[in-house]
Amino acid sequence: MKNILTILALTFLFSACKYEDGPKLSIRTKKHRAVNSWSIDKVLEDGVDKTDAYKNAYVNYQVTLQKDKSYEIKYRPFNISDYIETGTWDFSSDKLYINFTPKDSKSPSKWKILRLTENETWVIQNINGKDVELRMKD
Repeated sequence: MKNILTILALTFLFSACKYEDGPKLSIRTKKHRAVNSWSIDKVLEDGVDKTDAYKNAYVNYQVTLQKDKSYEIKYRPFNISDYIETGTWDFSSDKLYINFTPKDSKSPSKWKILRLTENETWVIQNINGKDVELRMKD
């Protein structure tokens, strides 16, 4: 009986991973893994590496997600001036997306989560009709 319970528990844990690129197993909650300050590591636009172009356009890009579900996105567009966006964030009901609601009049946005670990997150967002995959690290 003990072995059956162990097998069932492990099956549940491994099947609980919702994200295409993992992790397969984590003892930390999704919220705990999401709360961090994230910076661009790599950018793929429709599958093509555009890291250098994005790092030049979004200089010092950083997304900070707080425990109280507030967020801040900041960067220097083309290294000219500061851009700061603040608001609230939350997971979608199925936990497959992070939804952002800015404080100002900008439209809400969402990121599809591909990978979510404590040190790395991969998300896809649609920018001007293109799927942009941000691979970010803390």
